[in-house]
This record gives sequence, structure tokens and C-alpha cells, in this order.
Amino acid sequence: MKGVSMVLKRYGDQYIAKHGTRMTAQQKKVLRAVMACREDSLGTIQYACSGCGEVTHVPRSCCNRHCPACQHQRQQQWLASVQENLLPCQYFLITFTLPAGLREFAMAHPKVLYVAMMSAAAQALQQAATNPRHVGVSETGFTSVLHTWGRDLGYHPHVHVVVPAGGIDAGGVWQSSRASVFVPEQILERLFRGKLKDKLRSESYFDSIPDDVWKGRFVVDSEAVGSGEFAVAYLAPYVMRGAVANRRVTQCDESTSLEEASLTLQVKRSGTRQYKPMQMRVEEFIRRWLQHVLPAGFHRVRHYGFANARSKRSLEEVRWLVAVSLERQYELACSQQIVMAEPVAMQCPNCGGPMINLGYTPATTTLPQPARAPP
Repeated sequence: MKGVSMVLKRYGDQYIAKHGTRMTAQQKKVLRAVMACREDSLGTIQYACSGCGEVTHVPRSCCNRHCPACQHQRQQQWLASVQENLLPCQYFLITFTLPAGLREFAMAHPKVLYVAMMSAAAQALQQAATNPRHVGVSETGFTSVLHTWGRDLGYHPHVHVVVPAGGIDAGGVWQSSRASVFVPEQILERLFRGKLKDKLRSESYFDSIPDDVWKGRFVVDSEAVGSGEFAVAYLAPYVMRGAVANRRVTQCDESTSLEEASLTLQVKRSGTRQYKPMQMRVEEFIRRWLQHVLPAGFHRVRHYGFANARSKRSLEEVRWLVAVSLERQYELACSQQIVMAEPVAMQCPNCGGPMINLGYTPATTTLPQPARAPP
């Protein structure tokens, strides 16, 4: 075990003992799950070699969506599924950012703010797309993904939206947007701010939000991303894995004390692909990591319009409308088929032969024996 998982396993109990009264029940549950990942407390999976008969016990994973060491296969399945549903047209990646003045309220009421953010961003896009000066369509479809962190694990809630460059008008015909922008960022910013304010107006803490927040900037960024495959691939690791990967923690002290231990976090520089080391206390690292634990039952990914599985209009129908409108019939007929690679069979550590899964073995707990009376 290495990286983030190792840090949480080594210092998680000390952090709960020191800060447990200020942690939410969900944060404690997630932290304990990651600490138990691939440990004997979760039981083991028993494998037997079909060649030499060697028996091996592999500890179970926690399968928590915040765990940096789990969910790789589910991540690949989600990526393949979303990429398969992409339309044969250009895409935009539009980002809606929560201003700094609302982040304190988001930390105190995460589920309410996250739901309001994603809903306000979706409604802003749908309303702006109906304007004839921009797109002039009545139906759109897109996928939204919530992120809550920045490059240094700071609290920075924002919503990424992968939206095709166009939509379906009232006559059932595909209409393309401009190639440079789906909807101007200034229009989306005003709509997003107004709709988010309306959704929070009924909350008890609304009056405590400073008025300057609603007069400031609500940053919206729009970027053309070609066919959309790279944008979805960028979002996929954060959908199933959590805020930071194991490989980004490259060094950790051997100190056994939470207050004295420190680590090195690799942080990507803005506008580049290069990482630079950042020294951080382990206690501060765990605090930042726990900020991004999602509320129980909250869905980070949401599909709207004809991208939703419950839409009355199938994606196949939309795909044909796009192909006819853009004269891409041949490209549609010869579209690439995505085939998921089969999981690699486990190999025997003794002879290298294939291993057979014999099933799950629960953890055995040894009960303390009563002390014998002296003779």
C-alpha cells in the first residue's frame, strides 16, 4: 500500500481521536472504510492454482467511491459507456464555479448547495440554448460532473458540463451552435447566479449570505473540446476515485505522531502538465481530503435532456439527426465500436499458472481466553 491509502491507514485513527467531534458521520464512515481497504478485517478472497494447487488469500477492497485504490474497473466501464454515447459532432466543456463567498455555506450544507449548483447550471444551459441568437433549440442533452477540489486539494466546488454543440429545434431538426462558443459565458454567468439565488432563497441561512456575493462574479468558462472523448477521459478518474490519486503522494515521514508527520504532494502547475512538489503536514492533508467526502446518497454525475436514460427521445434517434444535419451518414455507419478488455486472470505466485476463485472467506476474530485460576 502506498500514497494516500498509506497515509490514511497510518494516521487515520489518530485523526479521528483528535478531530472526531468535528467530523460528520459520513466522513468517519469513509475514512474507516479506506483504512480497512485490503486489510484482514474485511475478509479475504481465496484463490487456488489450477496447476500446482497453491492456495492464496487476497484481502478484499472496500469498494468505496472515495478510495484512491479502488473502482478502477468501474471507472473504465463508466468511461466506455459515456464515450459510446457521444454524438458525432463537436463538444464543449463548460465549467460553473461557486464563488468564494458561498463556499463556507457549501461546507456547512453540502447536499443542499451541491444539488442547487448542478440544477442551476443545467437550467441556465437549457434556457440559454432556447434563445435564437445563440442556438435556438428546444431540446438539449448533456452530462454534468461535480468537482469540489482544486490542484492543492483546497475547497473549490465547481460543475463540469460536457455538452454537444447544438440541439433539436421545435421541428425535430438538429441545429448546430457556433463552432467557437455554445452560449456566451456572460449570459450563462447571469443565468447561473440568478437561478442559484432563487433555489437558495427558501433556505433558513439565506439571509446570512452577504449581498455582495450576489453582485460579484460567478465564473463560467467555456472551451471547445473536439469530439468530447478527451473531456470525458479527463473527468473519469475523479468520478470513481476521489480527489487525489495514490501516485501524487510521493513521500511521507516515518514519524508515528500525527502532529509531527509531513508529506510531499505533487501539484500540477496551472496551464502546464508539469507537477511540482508541495510540502504539507499530514494533519492538514487529511483535513483537506475529508472536505471532499460527498454526502450519503448524493450522485456526482447527472445526465440531462436526451442524454438522460429516461428521455422519450433515444440517443440513436438523436445520433441520426446529427448525422443527417452534418452530412455524416458514412461516418455514422462506420462508427468505432468500443470493446471492453476482459479482466486479466490472477497468476499463481509459485508457478505462474491461472488462479481459480474459490469464494469469500470472512474475517476470523479470536475471542480473548479467560484467565486460568492459580493452582
